[in-house]
Amino acid sequence: MRTSARTKEELEVDAAGRWGIGRVHLGALQPTPQLGQGGAVRVLFHGDLHNLAALRAEIQKAGGTAASDAAGVLAALYHREGLSSVKRLEGAFCAAILDEPQGTVTLVADHLGSYPLYWFHTGSTFAFASELKAVLRAHPRPALDLETVATIASVGFPFGEGTLAQGVRLMASATTVTYNWRNDAVTVSRYADLAGRFAQPSLSRAEYEQRIVGSFSTAMDHAVDGNARYGLSLSGGLDTRVLLAALDKRHIPLSTFTIGERGCADEAIATTLSRMVSSDHQFIELGDQYLGDLVPNMRRMVTLTDGMYISHGFTETLARQAFEASSFTVLLRGHVGELVKTNTAWPLHTDAQINATSSREAFVSYLAGRLDGHYHGRTLAGVFRNAGELFSGGYGVQALNRAIADAPLPPADLCSYLYFHEYTRRVTVPSLEIFRDVVDVRMPFADPVFLDALTRGQRAWRENTEIHRLLIGANGKKFLGVRNTNTGARAGAGPLEEWVFDKMNTILRRLNVYGYRHYHDFDGWMRKAFLESVERVLLAPEALAREHVDAGKTRALVAQAKQGARDHDHVLQLLTNVELWQQENL
Repeated sequence: MRTSARTKEELEVDAAGRWGIGRVHLGALQPTPQLGQGGAVRVLFHGDLHNLAALRAEIQKAGGTAASDAAGVLAALYHREGLSSVKRLEGAFCAAILDEPQGTVTLVADHLGSYPLYWFHTGSTFAFASELKAVLRAHPRPALDLETVATIASVGFPFGEGTLAQGVRLMASATTVTYNWRNDAVTVSRYADLAGRFAQPSLSRAEYEQRIVGSFSTAMDHAVDGNARYGLSLSGGLDTRVLLAALDKRHIPLSTFTIGERGCADEAIATTLSRMVSSDHQFIELGDQYLGDLVPNMRRMVTLTDGMYISHGFTETLARQAFEASSFTVLLRGHVGELVKTNTAWPLHTDAQINATSSREAFVSYLAGRLDGHYHGRTLAGVFRNAGELFSGGYGVQALNRAIADAPLPPADLCSYLYFHEYTRRVTVPSLEIFRDVVDVRMPFADPVFLDALTRGQRAWRENTEIHRLLIGANGKKFLGVRNTNTGARAGAGPLEEWVFDKMNTILRRLNVYGYRHYHDFDGWMRKAFLESVERVLLAPEALAREHVDAGKTRALVAQAKQGARDHDHVLQLLTNVELWQQENL
């Protein structure tokens, strides 16, 4: 985590110079010091341990010393059970265990990869950090990894463990990485069956819905555990509506925020919702004044996300400014709610073709083609010298095959598997890193208890918005009467009403009617600001002079975009991110 006026730090360095370990935190989730307490095993734990009380009671019953926090509990479990103890941790976290007698340091990622841990091993050096640029400070020869660039170009985001820096890896979910400094060896192990969650036997519909409601209630209890002040990013969609209803039922005081262009549907709907719960609400206008000069915002985004996050509206740094000025300490987000309605879980949503596909080969071929049709990664062919094969169009197939190699699931479940274990870790989590040195973040939909319940039903039961409506109704039926941004109909509307209002909503949005507008106007003034910024960065002398860049191809790509080629947006933002990242890190 980056240091800021809000953060706290603790650090311990071995007197013999063999190791150093420390953390930066906001003091909300794990406020007590975790180092400097002596002992041969040191543990750093960041995040939430949901079964802390149960594990603490078990340790005490077995005659162990009572541990007051998650780090102490993990240390006690590790003393008793060794590394297998990490299988018993439930929550959203990352951890580091330094075992001096064994000469090892072990990194632990939770079932989701909720907090990034980057690491590399070169020579006799093993380094890790929660930010790529931080770990690169210890790297002797940092260099750009074009394979990661090709993956982002082809499928929209970096699959697997690759990063923009050669040899530096991002931990996969449900894994441990152990470095032994005595024999200078690294061991990477997976401690959970990631695909197993999707292979559970189905419950009856009534049992399933009962478990869904109960498990989400538990997830919300986890989300509001502690003495924090809570904030909610409030849109007109159903993911945040579920959270709002559950928070209102618990009478949680709340700050709410909505970002968009003046007159957008989210503004109108969020205003209504915020009045219903009497939240401290703020609408943050996305205007041309904010994006008049996009380069500083893009540069800031690259710094905050390590260059691998592609924005879909450039709203994130504006939101960060509002959060910095607010007094809440934990932000609740509706991410991973997409898995509750898989046919809209873009870009890995299910559709008729995927539901009809039976072979993995056909699934990979179709999905790779669908992603390429959106991201147009092959337009980068020739832009990078001596790397044409990476951008020829077939690299997406390779990335997908690697990502599902250990997942013996049918195609529709593979979409959810990829969304949960790849998209969430490589897109959602980086988007949260933008805020995490200002506020801590929790995602109730990503709670393991809820996800285990979600996958216990038939796949068709989680294809549309039925579960959202179930959860909203279980917590506050009044919220079903407010329209949904995506359809224009009431959240609780039936199929016919929703069909009619969806047609009207589409027309009103296209006519730019006040109260129905999209939250951003990327096809208008935003595109102009974007292309001007891209041109300034990519056609600068230092960018064109890089040894791996073909200056002529880059100029042609920018010229085509300025002439109206809209299929270049993704790759141009990627190229701009990569250039800004190189300026900062290489």
